[in-house]
Amino acid sequence: MFRIIRSLRDRGILAPAGFVLAFLIILSLIIILGQFFHQTLQDEMADQFNRQQLLLAQEIAINVEGFLDHVYKDISVISRLPDIERVARDARTRSVVEGIHFHIESDVLSTIRVVGRDGTILYDSASPGREGGNLAQTDYFRKARSLKKHERIVTDLLEQPAGKGDSKQFIVATPIYRWSSGKEYKAEFNGIVLAVLSMDGITQKFLAPVKSGARGYAWMMDSSGALLYHPTQPQMVGKNLYHTDQTCFQCHRSFDAEKLMIEGKAETFGYYEAPGGENKLAAYYKVPVGSRSWIFVVSAPYSEVIALMHKSRIFYSLLIVSIFITTLAASVISLVTYKKKIKAEEKAMHLENQRRLEQEIVISKNYLENIIENTRTNLMVLDRDLIVKTINSAQAKILGKDRGDILGKPFFSLFAEPLKPYNGIPIEALLHKTITGGRSFEVNEYRIAGIHPDPLYLDMIISPLLIAGEVTGIVVTSSNVTKRVLLEAALKKYTEDLEVRVDREVELHRKLAQQVIHSEKLAALGRLAAGVAHEIGNPLTSISTFAQLLREMATDEFSQTGLDTINKHIQRITDIVRQMSTFSRPAATDVKMLQVNDILQSSLDLMRLDKRMKNTIDLRTELDPDLPAIMADEGQIAQVFINIFLNALDAMPDGGVVTVRTRLQLNEQGLDMIAVSFSDTGTGIPADVMEKIFDPFFTTKESGKGTGLGLSVSYNIVKQFRGDIKVESEIGKGTTFTILLPVQTEPIKELQHATDEHPGR
Repeated sequence: MFRIIRSLRDRGILAPAGFVLAFLIILSLIIILGQFFHQTLQDEMADQFNRQQLLLAQEIAINVEGFLDHVYKDISVISRLPDIERVARDARTRSVVEGIHFHIESDVLSTIRVVGRDGTILYDSASPGREGGNLAQTDYFRKARSLKKHERIVTDLLEQPAGKGDSKQFIVATPIYRWSSGKEYKAEFNGIVLAVLSMDGITQKFLAPVKSGARGYAWMMDSSGALLYHPTQPQMVGKNLYHTDQTCFQCHRSFDAEKLMIEGKAETFGYYEAPGGENKLAAYYKVPVGSRSWIFVVSAPYSEVIALMHKSRIFYSLLIVSIFITTLAASVISLVTYKKKIKAEEKAMHLENQRRLEQEIVISKNYLENIIENTRTNLMVLDRDLIVKTINSAQAKILGKDRGDILGKPFFSLFAEPLKPYNGIPIEALLHKTITGGRSFEVNEYRIAGIHPDPLYLDMIISPLLIAGEVTGIVVTSSNVTKRVLLEAALKKYTEDLEVRVDREVELHRKLAQQVIHSEKLAALGRLAAGVAHEIGNPLTSISTFAQLLREMATDEFSQTGLDTINKHIQRITDIVRQMSTFSRPAATDVKMLQVNDILQSSLDLMRLDKRMKNTIDLRTELDPDLPAIMADEGQIAQVFINIFLNALDAMPDGGVVTVRTRLQLNEQGLDMIAVSFSDTGTGIPADVMEKIFDPFFTTKESGKGTGLGLSVSYNIVKQFRGDIKVESEIGKGTTFTILLPVQTEPIKELQHATDEHPGR
């Protein structure tokens, strides 16, 4: 070894020989590392491919779950049809059901059935002859009876009826609930709606189209081990891997991997031995259906996945061997010619070093220019005469000009409008202080106009350019903060708007507090009215009785006339006492679903018989025909309409127009309200009277023509149904009373509770 080294050194080729040897060693290491790299890359490629298969399995599972959810929503729509119990007789309901069935059947072959509460088949989309049959003893019907409203069940796979083929079926069902009309208003079970789905339809739609590579496919089994679908082995569908026979092992060595999938002990994707002993990559995903789970598996041959990598590996090996041989030959030639070239290289070394230094200078210059050009910060360099020497594209864009039009120009000539002082100091003074004093200045949110349609706002830093300790110019860096400034301005405006909204809400709460005070005042007056009515009622009865006896005993005309007058005023007092009792203790409510237009029309028909409906009264109606129903007492609501209508007639002694309108609107809380308005063209209500019109016993009518309780009683009735009465009036032009009633589908709990406790009231 030492002799070889000495011989190479004597010949002057020791260094080249050492280099060649080192290169060969490195090349050998590269070959070894290349093989290792290819193996790692091969494993990584298989892993990435399998992850894609997992995404396919997940997509299949999501599609199947989405389809089942879609079926449930469709049959849920059927279950909520108003006349679904009469689907066999109601053509419109049957048409809707058939339309929904066609929508589902276009995706997967299915059957829609409607079953009554006793299990009778009311509708069968596939076999109308089955209608009238009974499913009460089926397991899924018994389970469906225990479901709550809007719940569903999905059964396990069922056997296809005889003559229908070997395809499995399963059922998605949801209950039908209807509100009872008895004393207790609640939902009761009224049957089920179910969809019978074919497993073949599911697999052909969601699994059959799936391909993984050239020979990969998707297959399916359930958590009991039964094979539900396999595109290449359809004869094995239905067999269970826990109960195998000899036919199952014609293409499988074992089912260990599949069992691990079922038991959840395997990774969601991996490397398995599959049909024919061919290694495969498989990924699976579970979906719970009924009492079991469906397992969707996507698999592909391992050899197919790595085929391209295997070819690349062979090509790489041949390439490395070629490089090795070529390098070895080139090394021998290089050693021979090395001594001849070394002298020429020494001569050229000096020239090369010179050229390299020149290139480094050019590279350094380009490097600095690239840094300046590509930085996001706006940058400009001025000399001591404030002439632009350097500028990047970001700064040129801010100024709205090309770089070539800016370089060499005076700084202040770049702006269309003169630059305004910053905090009282001219910009020119700041620049001169930077040159003469070597100081830096920060200028924040400086406004520049005239360059772009909208003003710009910049944060700038003005710094001295120091070279060899002397100030040779100025470096101006800036950032565009226009968006931030505009955002702060918008935020300030939003804050001001928010304060206005808060003031508005405070005013609304103040009005609500006034309404609460008014309600409490009415309640107190109600209790007082109850006591007064009770104390007056008994003596009044005695007076009326004796007055009638004296009337029968009287013989002269004066006594009879006087007693008639007494009886008339006693009847007047009786009416007042009755209204006071009604004000303090409302009558029993008969709350039910009502149409406001029907009650209003009946009340107006009754009012047309009133003697105050003269020929000079023009009654006009504008009723919205699409109003929803409400929960209310018909008699009490009619009393409110009549009271307000009579007030409108009294306000027009010489005749006029009464306009009655109904419409649907939202209240201040955004809730649906039915608005009933009565507009007259009467004398109007003065402002000082407006605040008292709902007070008990307050009236502007002549003595003997009003008790002052009509609007108070009406206000109480509307309030107990969670409504409100609004009044708008203008002297000499008329008044509009608007009654607001909430849209409700359930009785008001307070009214229902009061009626149950005092049924005789």
